[in-house]
Amino acid sequence: MQEEVKGGLRKPWLALLLIIPIPTLSVLFSLEVAQGLAGGIVFVLSKVWILALPLWWYLRFEKRPRSWSQPTNGGWAMGAGMGLGMSAVIVLAWFLVGAEQIDRQGMRDLFEPSGLTNPWIFGAMMIYWIAGNSVLEEIVFRWFIFERCEHYVGGNGAIALAAAAFTLHHTIAMSYYFEPALVLLGTLGVFSAGAMWSWLYLRYRSIWIPYLSHAIVDVAIFGLGAYILLA
Repeated sequence: MQEEVKGGLRKPWLALLLIIPIPTLSVLFSLEVAQGLAGGIVFVLSKVWILALPLWWYLRFEKRPRSWSQPTNGGWAMGAGMGLGMSAVIVLAWFLVGAEQIDRQGMRDLFEPSGLTNPWIFGAMMIYWIAGNSVLEEIVFRWFIFERCEHYVGGNGAIALAAAAFTLHHTIAMSYYFEPALVLLGTLGVFSAGAMWSWLYLRYRSIWIPYLSHAIVDVAIFGLGAYILLA
């Protein structure tokens, strides 16, 4: 590990400080300061930052070799199975809790200004989120943040810390739209998903295995979103 630190991972605490708060600050800016064009610009810039900084840090600062995180250790069936299992839990939670707790018309009124009640905009957002944002989150949280937390606390500790970092901005965003009980339930769900995806990365050392699981879950979430906003 010491050799890796000298020639590889350098100042991981600084990298964590420069990355972890950014999604949360972006959410707070968009919801508290500006929701229009300025909020959209900050959203885009935050995405660029959390992708560009890890790549620069890894390639230029740590001077490590390029990698596409090839899944050389298998894990596709495990990733797909976990994604399907989590999706089933999400759908079950909707029928047991969400269908009674969430006001569908109220949600439509809330999201109409953003255009998400338009099927074309909703579809475009779904494609971006599954094919773009979820890959970005795997790069940032399951690779970059996880490995730098692993440097300090080992694999099991990194699972918890990376999952907590992944959960923070999701919880804050949910708190603006849902009642506290649903926010708590959603927080537990996001943290559990983040922990399982971090475990997949720890076991298989490729972002594409947890991404497969993540994408399947996103399909289930957007399916429920379509039912709430468009049906």
